[in-house]
Amino acid sequence: MAGRVAHHPNVSQKTRWGRVVQFPAGTHIIDAVCPSRKIYLLNSGQVQLMSGPKAVVEMLSPGSFFGEKCFMAGRQCDQIATPLSPVIVTAYRRTELLHRLQQDGRFARRLLKNLAVRMDSYEQAIRAFVTERGERRLALLLFRFAPTRPATDWVRLPLRGTNIEVARMVGITRWRASHFLNQFRRMGWLNRVGQELWIHREGLKEFLDATARDGRGGSVARKQ
Repeated sequence: MAGRVAHHPNVSQKTRWGRVVQFPAGTHIIDAVCPSRKIYLLNSGQVQLMSGPKAVVEMLSPGSFFGEKCFMAGRQCDQIATPLSPVIVTAYRRTELLHRLQQDGRFARRLLKNLAVRMDSYEQAIRAFVTERGERRLALLLFRFAPTRPATDWVRLPLRGTNIEVARMVGITRWRASHFLNQFRRMGWLNRVGQELWIHREGLKEFLDATARDGRGGSVARKQ
């Protein structure tokens, strides 16, 4: 993905506060060639957020903001935002965003809450990387993306289940990602259908509870 160049959007429409833009899947909204000069609000679709070409840091869903590094003037861009499906975003120039924040308190709270949630997820990921082994880190990642109140026992995660994508999100090798995913499948609470990952949420929760009790997580030395 890192080798792809940024593309112009398909459709752009000016609104009172910003500009509504459509991007096709697989293009780059932000990368080193086209660094962020705007803040984006994801209205529909899914965007993969990477730090550099090898580390996947987040899968963004509708309602998410990204591109906030445009406020860090003079810093080299290391963020890559790639739509995994056709997406619609609202793009705000910095002046437009600041004006709306001043005029719209509800919007300001929404933005701050979204960024705070993302920062909390980054802190959890850092803590897991320091204190947990790769097997449990992967299970925690899957649990983070699972719906809290699923309508059925089995739910599809909003992740691309390729070994390389999973490895980049957890910080392990592709071989280890494949090994752990196959191990989870044999345990009966994970299923792979093409690039889709399906989990049985209660089965995953039982695995996390059991590994927390038997010391397979925690501060034991990690094995990559």
